[in-house]
Amino acid sequence: MRPRTFYLFAFMLLLVFSLASGLESVYAAAPTATTLSPTGITATSATLRGSVNPNGVSTIFDFASALPSGNPGYFSPVPSPPQNIGSGIVPVLVSYTLTGLTPATEYRYAVRASNADGNQNGVVVTFHTLPAVVSTDWAVVSVGIQPSSPTAGTAVQLGMTVIALSTTGGYPQSFAAQCIIDGSSCGSGALTYPGPTGVTFTVTAGTPWIATPGTHTLSWQVDTTNDPNPGNNFGSTTFTVAAPTPFDFDITTSPGSLTSQPGQTQTASVNVNLKSGTPNAVTLTVSGQPGGVTASLNPTSGTPTYTSTLTVAVSNTATAGTYSFTVTGSGGGQTHSSTIMLTISNAADFSIDVNPASQSVAQGQTTSYSVSVVGSNGFNSQVSLSVSGLPPGANGVFSIPSGTPDFTATMTITLPTDVQTGSFTLMIKGSGGGLDKTANAVLIIGAVTTQTQAQTTTQTSGAGLLETLQQGNTPLYIGLLAVIVLLAALTLRRRKAASPPPPPKPCPTCGQPLTYVKQYDKWYCNNCKAYK
Repeated sequence: MRPRTFYLFAFMLLLVFSLASGLESVYAAAPTATTLSPTGITATSATLRGSVNPNGVSTIFDFASALPSGNPGYFSPVPSPPQNIGSGIVPVLVSYTLTGLTPATEYRYAVRASNADGNQNGVVVTFHTLPAVVSTDWAVVSVGIQPSSPTAGTAVQLGMTVIALSTTGGYPQSFAAQCIIDGSSCGSGALTYPGPTGVTFTVTAGTPWIATPGTHTLSWQVDTTNDPNPGNNFGSTTFTVAAPTPFDFDITTSPGSLTSQPGQTQTASVNVNLKSGTPNAVTLTVSGQPGGVTASLNPTSGTPTYTSTLTVAVSNTATAGTYSFTVTGSGGGQTHSSTIMLTISNAADFSIDVNPASQSVAQGQTTSYSVSVVGSNGFNSQVSLSVSGLPPGANGVFSIPSGTPDFTATMTITLPTDVQTGSFTLMIKGSGGGLDKTANAVLIIGAVTTQTQAQTTTQTSGAGLLETLQQGNTPLYIGLLAVIVLLAALTLRRRKAASPPPPPKPCPTCGQPLTYVKQYDKWYCNNCKAYK
């Protein structure tokens, strides 16, 4: 190309660019706005971002919520008032950190740009704030074991007590805990504290620790995350496990003495008590019981602590007295025994006594005996009385036919007039408590002699009077004769007075029947009112 042509072409190209630049400033457009995703999102804050091109005109921008004002995610436009980013012709990155947001809440926003040539909004971007972080002050109150003084081989529960002193959250609330014994983990995991604040919460390791002899350290640690005071999140205790103790037991009986009568059965409790060590089976035996006494145990073996029932049966042939016998327990290399005293008393009994031993009575009369029933050795059964040996027709009745000794009854014997005479042995029998006791009494029945004696007396009196007359006792005879005459006169008078009045007669005046008046020995007319 020729130089002249080259310079002409360059001039024309520069002219075109100059005209284009002049046209751009003359025809500038509205800003361009693009909403970008936020950064730095927390529970309460987030940085909003966008890109704005002023397109050569002074431009302002802000961020606005895309939610209605009543929504929890709404916020007022920020910054306020909008910021100016100049009049450049290239995109400008804009941002604003929004604080005071609600945790775990949805927010929607867009960047807005405005200049003299117009407005433009970026597309809506959505984000969520993080959940709120709960801050709780946990404290380990105590650390302990159960049982508090274990022996070797014992299963030990490892535990602690924790408390929430304060919190920014609600309940129930989770926390992590770990158990360590002698530097080794004895359990860990998440636990749920029910609340409210200030309530103690007991935690126990899931698996018991088997104690070994020596000194041990138990520690508990709770999570310190978001704990404003982590210094109280730890607790420990030191304890000693004694060497294993040998198995041992003892035996006691309750009661320690028994009292029985022949034919009775008594019981006692045999207590086998664990004293130390790991329990072993203990077998029981009984020995030394006297003749006529049988002793048995139920159960005959067991693992202490347990109770067996001792049954002692005393036969009717057992001899009264005081005896001792022994219950022995053996097991785990140990043997122990307990002694029981047994007192056998005489059998319960009663006796019968009759008083008087003999009674005499005539035919047709009654008589009685006193029957005493006396118990002994605790006899307390009902005793019924009966009598046998009476002659036919005689009847015996007890005032107390039965009763519990001691008591006294009257036995009344009633005889008919024609009862057999003679001497009879009566057997009075008492039955009760499986026993029969008897006592004898004699009943003598004589013939009736009252009529014979009266005739004899009359005959004697007549013979005496005749003898007196024969002896010529005249004054006595005259007196007796006067008495006889007087008695005869009185008898005749009584017979006369007792004779009935004559039959009624009609009144001679009026013809009506007359009434006899004994006092005046006259007839009286009720119609005429006059004696006739």
